[in-house]
Amino acid sequence: MTLPSKAFAYEAGTLTASGVDLRTVADAHGTPTWVYAAERVDAAYRSIEAAMKRAERGGTETLIAYAIKANGNLALLKRLASLGCGADIVSGGELLRALKAGVPASKIVYSGVGKSRPELKLALESEIRAVHVESESELKLLGEVAADLGRKATIALRVNPNVDAETHPYIATGLHSTKFGLEIDVARELVPAIVKDERFHLDGVSCHIGSQLGTVEPLREAVTLLARFALECRELGAPIRSLDVGGGWPLTYGNEKAPYPSDAAFGDAIGEGLDEAGANDFDLITEPGRSLVGDAGALLTRVLTVKDQGGKRFVILDGAMTELIRPALYQAYHAIVPVVATDAETHDTDLVGPVCESGDFFARGRAFPSVSEGDLVAILGAGAYGREMASTYNARPRAAEVLVEAGETRLVRERGDAESLWAGERL
Repeated sequence: MTLPSKAFAYEAGTLTASGVDLRTVADAHGTPTWVYAAERVDAAYRSIEAAMKRAERGGTETLIAYAIKANGNLALLKRLASLGCGADIVSGGELLRALKAGVPASKIVYSGVGKSRPELKLALESEIRAVHVESESELKLLGEVAADLGRKATIALRVNPNVDAETHPYIATGLHSTKFGLEIDVARELVPAIVKDERFHLDGVSCHIGSQLGTVEPLREAVTLLARFALECRELGAPIRSLDVGGGWPLTYGNEKAPYPSDAAFGDAIGEGLDEAGANDFDLITEPGRSLVGDAGALLTRVLTVKDQGGKRFVILDGAMTELIRPALYQAYHAIVPVVATDAETHDTDLVGPVCESGDFFARGRAFPSVSEGDLVAILGAGAYGREMASTYNARPRAAEVLVEAGETRLVRERGDAESLWAGERL
């Protein structure tokens, strides 16, 4: 059976990751359980690192700032930090999680359209690399916090270049119709006052046009616009050091009509955008998320019930939208395979969970082999935006998380128990 994943493979008819038979994971830790292949995270990081080397044009530093919102498991964060990775955060909680995992504050950038006063205070006190300002009101609030602390706030202006990433509308972030960033004309008007304001140090400019980029052209265009704006800022007296070109590095899920460009192609596009702008001495930052961890993860589930009803076959799993909501939220595709390979006849199948919602599904009308109650099923490409979007709806405790490496298995998050469902509540 051909799989879209580079982390999971059949060996002797059984699905494995990093040399670990997934049946042993289920036996030891139950289901549903998240399984992460450590070596795949390493390989994904090295691939983007090599691609960014192709993009460099004379700056002194290139920072890969992992978008923690993709998967904030501490073991994965610690592993990425050990490789030299930084972090792109969007909340105070993510900042604390990054610091807990050992990510240096000097490698943390703070994005997001809505930052509270306590969050900005925490960011300045932690001395992170930069706060990415996305509105005039946020700049005002940050100035007040900096003054209260007697600290200078290092900032970058996140601009919205109005470049169409040609991706799913839920993950497109670079158009004026989205909530993200400042229009370049608005940002340009802010620069002279920022330069004169002793509360701020304007270190960089940033943009992010969207996730799952299917071609390199939108990224090249956005980098050109961003670099030109950075040069304008310098002419206005800003000590711009860094260009944050955002994320967008894609992940193959298995239903693509055409293959995505390689990481190297995206690196080349970034470099070409810099060349077109005539920018050759900026440090570079990029913010990959799912491309670092998505392929490394699978949701391991077990079949509860198989039934034929209304002319359809339903395979009801013990995993649900509470673990992986992406299919229900925006019809996202995930490859789904039995853990034990089979030549059984396939049927048009709805693979669903037990949650009391019609929208609780992983796939509808999918050609899937016959399985029986108790069989194990793996949902691939699930390392990103699975556990982070998970919930305890229907009073379902959170799933366990397991890291596999070189034939060994390590529990990196315990399964929630009944008491975890009402922790913090008062009768």
